Amino acid sequence: MIFGHILAKETEAAYAAPVREAIRWCRETDVSQMGESRFLIKGEDMIALICDRMTGPAEEKLPEVHRRYAELQYMAEGSEVMGFYPDRGDSQILEDCLEEKDTLYYRENPKAEEKLLLMTPGTYAVFFPEDVHRPFCQTGAPGRVKKIVIKIALDTL
Repeated sequence: MIFGHILAKETEAAYAAPVREAIRWCRETDVSQMGESRFLIKGEDMIALICDRMTGPAEEKLPEVHRRYAELQYMAEGSEVMGFYPDRGDSQILEDCLEEKDTLYYRENPKAEEKLLLMTPGTYAVFFPEDVHRPFCQTGAPGRVKKIVIKIALDTL
């Protein structure tokens, strides 16, 4: 997992070219007037999703992982708390949606030692297949967030 800020350009030199391209796309794209949408940046190798949603209680959000794509989540507007923990193979699958949307949803795992990331405007996190994450959790009370989620095909990294 990578956590950073869109303005910290000096750190991205260590990232793979597709991750740098995803960060650049977030930096250059104004989503303030966009609703939920999907863009093919590089065909199915790099897909951008604009998410305009409400956060909610963490206990109502499911931990998830992806297998074909790494996922960069960039917070454009609003704030959320995102749960994160390494997938150690001890989580139980609640719902397998790999075929239709490359997502496995897990049941709560009390042994996971989940950490909380505060996502504020300008921050981003990159999740790889071994990174369980729980997005759209509220910071105190439910609130609207707008973010860019870029799916990066693993075979391009």
